[in-house]
Formats: sequence, C-alpha cells, structure tokens
Amino acid sequence: MAENVTNDLLLEHLKRIQATLTALQEGQNDLRERVSELSSRTAAQWGAEARQDLRLDRLDARLQRIESRLDLIG
Repeated sequence: MAENVTNDLLLEHLKRIQATLTALQEGQNDLRERVSELSSRTAAQWGAEARQDLRLDRLDARLQRIESRLDLIG
C-alpha cells in the first residue's frame, strides 16, 4: 500500500511538473512572437529613417543648386 501511495504522489508531482513546463513553453512562444514583432518594427523604422535621410539629402542638393544659381553662396 505504501508503494501505491508513493506512486500516486510521484504521479501527481510529475503532472504538476508537466503542467508547469507546458505553461513555460507557452510563455516562451509568446515571448518569441513578441521579439519577432519588435524586430520587424525596428527594421521598418530603420528603413523609414533611411528613406527620410535620402529625401533630406536630395532636398539639400536641390537647395544648394538653387543657391548657387542665385549666387547666394559666397
């Protein structure tokens, strides 16, 4: 009978451990999804910043051409 009680206790502990592992795996999957989403957003922001920098460079070049045509640059 003591062996049966021991096995039952062991089984209960194993079930709890399994439930905990399942919850940890679900949490880890959620964190992976969030990190992936943040990575995608960061890449998109870098792309947007690069496009803005390019546009500003073009505007600067245009302004320099206009200033030189109007002899505003000394």
